[in-house]
Amino acid sequence: MGGQAVSDAFDVETNANLGAVEIGTFLSLVLLGVSLSQGYTFFRRSSHDGRPLKIMVMILLTLEMFHSFTAAHTIYYDTVTRWNRAEINSYSLSANVANETLITVLVQCFFSHRIYRLSGKPPISLACFGLALLRFLAAMAMSVECVLDVHRTPNWVVFIARFNWLITSALALGVATDLLIAASMLFYLRKLVSPTNLTTTTRTLNRLIRFSLQTGLLTRYVLYSSSCIELTLTYHPSVTSLAVIICFQAMKNLVWFALYIILAKIYSNSALAALNARPMRHSSSPRRARAFSTELDFMTVPPILSVCHLLDVRDIAWLD
Repeated sequence: MGGQAVSDAFDVETNANLGAVEIGTFLSLVLLGVSLSQGYTFFRRSSHDGRPLKIMVMILLTLEMFHSFTAAHTIYYDTVTRWNRAEINSYSLSANVANETLITVLVQCFFSHRIYRLSGKPPISLACFGLALLRFLAAMAMSVECVLDVHRTPNWVVFIARFNWLITSALALGVATDLLIAASMLFYLRKLVSPTNLTTTTRTLNRLIRFSLQTGLLTRYVLYSSSCIELTLTYHPSVTSLAVIICFQAMKNLVWFALYIILAKIYSNSALAALNARPMRHSSSPRRARAFSTELDFMTVPPILSVCHLLDVRDIAWLD
């Protein structure tokens, strides 16, 4: 989209504009269901987790539900309430942007803390925190300008042209943060592999590293073959952010914003999948068999869905 988006006759009600946002919203609702299922699984297995972690998950799920509500209300508002004078921007859409910002900074700070727990050294984790904070500030500034743009006529077009640099910078900072987190986890996990380690520990670490590499490579392969599959089957926010930037700069429509709506779901699912990928600690008393269970088992998911590179040292110690 970018600076080329300025047009006196920007038609909202087209397949590539309102249609793309509708598809993005529907896919995000599917991922909301995945998030809620993962949240249910987490709380079923969180007896050994601390209160701060449980509060973080509750806040994350609450933000997710409000994010989905604002996305759905945006579609309803444009197709029903003001169907005869559809404009892109609205308070619901602006709230959706702000919600995505909060979800992103929460998840990125969670990942940064995991790096500190794994490495025991603050410099890299502080760098991740710093990039996450810069992304948060840039995205919040974008959210404020988006709210101020609601009453412009026509709205959105001038906003995109004037703040093209701000949107691109916010997304680029998100990509940089995610790549730094992934690279740091791979580096520190590799350092833990030593000839003096037990065979089981070394095998576990190699498996974590292999899963991380497989996830990254497969994500990049799927990005070029089918972005829809990438959005529904992987949890790699950096690649999705990169796809948003490319669509934003190269396409004169709202496909980029459809991906942006889904981006928040990928962030939240990456954190929840990281927590649920941990094996359950064995209880002293055997669990009673149940005739039917609604719990999704994220321990047996394939590597592409298992964000194992986000685990810390305590998780690795009892992974097998």
